[in-house]
Amino acid sequence: MSYRSIDSTAGLRDALDQSQSEPVVLFKHSYTCDLSAMAKQEMATVDITVFELVVQTARPLSNHIEAHFGIRHESPQVILLHQGKAIFNASHRAVTADNIHSAISSPLAS
Repeated sequence: MSYRSIDSTAGLRDALDQSQSEPVVLFKHSYTCDLSAMAKQEMATVDITVFELVVQTARPLSNHIEAHFGIRHESPQVILLHQGKAIFNASHRAVTADNIHSAISSPLAS
């Protein structure tokens, strides 16, 4: 698993580029939220690249992601990307490694 912090549209482009060859996760979270802390522990067990975005320091990027994919901002939130498209998203208590692994195994990710 690779963990990369992003805070700009250039970082999002990197995630989109990498998603062309393999699924990647955008992980949005807050420094001050207990649910985000639990979600971050879950993301540490995911075996694909995770692009981490902290909403307090990169809110413009979070807003851009919301507009780009049409997925309402939540925190914590994961968006699974494959071939440049969002194929799964979850927020709050649904941000789990099991949910991400299930989404990767779905026919859309193949």
